[in-house]
Amino acid sequence: MRKFLTATAMLSLFAAAGAQVINPTDTNKDQVNRGTTTATVTQTVNLKLPQATALHLDAADLVFDISKLKEMDGSWYCAYGLGADQTTQLGADFWNQKQVLPLGTSYTPDPAKFGQIRINAGAKVTDYPPAIIKDGEVDNATKAYFVCYRSFIIQKFSNLGNFKMTVTRDNPAGDMGHQLMYIQDNPCDFWTQSTGLYHLPNGATRELIPMSMTKGTTGARAAAASKATAGKAGTPATPAYCRAYTSWLDDLVVVAVVVDGDKAGDNIATLTYTLESSASAFTLADSDAKN
Repeated sequence: MRKFLTATAMLSLFAAAGAQVINPTDTNKDQVNRGTTTATVTQTVNLKLPQATALHLDAADLVFDISKLKEMDGSWYCAYGLGADQTTQLGADFWNQKQVLPLGTSYTPDPAKFGQIRINAGAKVTDYPPAIIKDGEVDNATKAYFVCYRSFIIQKFSNLGNFKMTVTRDNPAGDMGHQLMYIQDNPCDFWTQSTGLYHLPNGATRELIPMSMTKGTTGARAAAASKATAGKAGTPATPAYCRAYTSWLDDLVVVAVVVDGDKAGDNIATLTYTLESSASAFTLADSDAKN
């Protein structure tokens, strides 16, 4: 005969499995106080934490398989551009780097849900090499370069009080792996705000987090953005973009690749993400951006 556990019984099993007997602490540092009607002793409780910095990457391999354009799902998207690259010089908060819109394209974060973005570009590309026939004639304008987007989550942990994150691209010596690439990082506690889309050529390093977002521990920043806030008069409420009950801070990283004259085969770029923690605030002099 089958036996079914009730919810209460199952919880009891889990509790028993995680239970551990501990004994009272005796530090050999006693306090004794005597009085007529009251007695007072004091105790310090010290939570000692080691310094810690960690990264968790959700996607170790990011693949743009152009042979499968007709099979694009919701995780990647390729489309024609809207013109030439548009470059804007950014200020000190963005480490004096330049923002680039690849082929004039961009993306818009969904203000209702962290992690979802909308690609702002031309028509979807479904054939390679690209070409569209209209009224029996090939439109030469549709033989243009196009851009593909993917995104992924990277989680960071830092408890020293200040942190910054960089990405460095390798510099291959051969004729493969030189595709045009652009990158942008969106911390969950800075969601819906522009952080700059950076061109990432071979051998380059980019600062991914705005300087104003490098202050505090990741746990404190995650906690502050893990609760929905009611909107003030005339303004909408803000959803909870960061996960609750964790000291890891989620970032959505967006990578765009322009498909132009690259050689057939595996054009592999190796990206190295580095999270650096510091007890003191970071300044422009601490920038590792190069090339």
